[in-house]
Amino acid sequence: MSGRRGICGSGLCKGVSTGLDRQEEYHRILDSFALFDVSQDVRALVTEALDSPRWDWFRDCDGCTGVSEVYWPNIYFPPCLRHDFDCKIGNNGWQTSRRFYRIQRAYGMGVLRAGGRFVGVTAAWYGWNKWFGRGRRQRGSS
Repeated sequence: MSGRRGICGSGLCKGVSTGLDRQEEYHRILDSFALFDVSQDVRALVTEALDSPRWDWFRDCDGCTGVSEVYWPNIYFPPCLRHDFDCKIGNNGWQTSRRFYRIQRAYGMGVLRAGGRFVGVTAAWYGWNKWFGRGRRQRGSS
């Protein structure tokens, strides 16, 4: 285990990968598939995020900002890692939020907790895109 347990699990900070080892974290995520008995399609979604040349998961993943998983030892909780990947490559929308919910459930999170996080992340992204997206378009069109 890394020495980062609980720091970002509080949900009060933005995750950072300082002090973690890329290969150790990569293998920890792969090992979690068997531990949580996740389906092949969920495995493929998480692996796609890990192996994509479109981002550097170890550097760019900041975990579940604001709602970090207190039972996961570091910032690389697979549902959040996949959600960060989707957002980083521009897949912001209902499908991304639904995928986030589905992967949380695959990792044993209860319906209410996963649902609450689904609503929270969807509302946050909708508000962020609505507020900042509109401002950029208006400034850019002047």
